[in-house]
Amino acid sequence: MAILGLFIGLVAGALLTSALGRPMVAGGGDISISAGILLGMVMPVLGVAGAVIAVIIDRKSRDAP
Repeated sequence: MAILGLFIGLVAGALLTSALGRPMVAGGGDISISAGILLGMVMPVLGVAGAVIAVIIDRKSRDAP
């Protein structure tokens, strides 16, 4: 389950990064360093969050009667 959650989180992170990054550079503008760091952190953070959430959901579903 953790691997599945990781992949789903990574895909969500890639989509979110793409959706946020494209408008930032649409007019040929530059991205600030802080915005670049935040955009770079979105994908790994969502990947880890997806893995943790998947494990929590799996454990709760197994404990339910």
